[in-house]
Amino acid sequence: MKKRLKLILFIFCITPIIMFGLIYIGLTAYYADSFMFGVFINGVYATGKTPEEINEKLLEREKEEPLIIEDKFDESITFPLEQIDYQITYLPGLKKIHHKQNPFLWFKGLSGEYANYSVEPEGIFDEEKLKKKLFETSFIKTAGDKSKIKVEIEKTTEGYQLIDTTKNLLNKERALDAVSEVLQKGGSHINLKEKECYDEVEFTGDMKETLALWEKIERFQSGKITYQMEDGREEIVDASITSDWILMDEEGEFAFDENGELQLDEKKLKEFVEEFCSKYDTTKKDREFRATRGDIVTVPAGTYGNKIDKKAETEYLLEAFASKKVEVRTPVYSQKAWGEGEDDIGDTYIEVDLSEQKLYYYVQGRQVLSASVVTGCTGKGNGTPARACYIYFKQRNRVLRGEDYQTPVDFWMAVYGNIGIHDAKWRGKFGGTIYKHNGSHGCINTPYKEVQKLYSMAEEGTPVMIFY
Repeated sequence: MKKRLKLILFIFCITPIIMFGLIYIGLTAYYADSFMFGVFINGVYATGKTPEEINEKLLEREKEEPLIIEDKFDESITFPLEQIDYQITYLPGLKKIHHKQNPFLWFKGLSGEYANYSVEPEGIFDEEKLKKKLFETSFIKTAGDKSKIKVEIEKTTEGYQLIDTTKNLLNKERALDAVSEVLQKGGSHINLKEKECYDEVEFTGDMKETLALWEKIERFQSGKITYQMEDGREEIVDASITSDWILMDEEGEFAFDENGELQLDEKKLKEFVEEFCSKYDTTKKDREFRATRGDIVTVPAGTYGNKIDKKAETEYLLEAFASKKVEVRTPVYSQKAWGEGEDDIGDTYIEVDLSEQKLYYYVQGRQVLSASVVTGCTGKGNGTPARACYIYFKQRNRVLRGEDYQTPVDFWMAVYGNIGIHDAKWRGKFGGTIYKHNGSHGCINTPYKEVQKLYSMAEEGTPVMIFY
């Protein structure tokens, strides 16, 4: 009986120990592959989770960002991470934390003390693909070769430019290592200058002289004037133009003043103004014009149109160049057309059809006057010239004088030289073919009533299109 009681007592005592041992061994085995009780990693409760499971949890919160690579000139590119098989992982850091824990001490977590860990992500990628793609970027392709450095000034269509390869001596291998390091740490931005990826060189005496000259050239051609023309075009006066205004000596070298500065060749500036004004001088332009008779005629250039004031623009550019202005300008005109753009005649004008011997006056596109006229006598070589001109002078009660005549008229509108539109009270008929044998000395003879109306309506400056 006593033996039986001892056995029962032994079993009663040993069973909890065995049970506790089994639980201890089981939890030890459980935490051998997972994080122990009370563990937080980057704010995520990790107890009972494997490193792989926590890695997935952390990656769910990870925002995928591209890699921005910035050079020393503040230019940047977005590097294509998908082309180098780039991935983010927390596993290396998580495994380090897990490796440090002792699963046999799992019971420490029961004390209520929590373990908080912080782990940084790491990047994994194909190193060979990284090298290939990085060396294809504009940063690498435009980088100078330290063995072939040069500091030179070249004349281009854009003006003088400095070719200085010492500014961009990017060390390719150093850049590769720096980018690789950033990617491995899960970074999303790198500044190659801050990572000391550029080689430095010591300037020679010739290089220093070239750089000193470049500073003077850069100052000389630094201004920029943007002319806005009435037809919508722009004429830009920048280094591509002003670089040609540097005064040269007899040997074709730069000429310097007593202060060692480059000098302006005023002759070149004036030549530019001459060409500029000529380009936009529409008085030299023949015009396509729809006649009242229905067809399109060509009216030869005369006095009508836009003319830029050469003197005013020369004076302006001299001052603007001296002060290195950068601004937008509308040129000063010595003469302005009534319309704008290519068709600068507008819709208010006088039309003189020499073939039909007709005169028409249009106001805002509407014909308000029509008259038969007699123009210059072609039989005597006094034919009225076809021209695009305008009324440049009006006068009442004028006496017209020539070598063999003095003729008083009541209404005089000068349109081209000594040719004008006026009344002719001595004529009983107008139009037809009178001009061929009994025409005027070149003026446009108009019936009294019609010329009186025209004089009262037409202003000085009104375009006059004379054509056959």
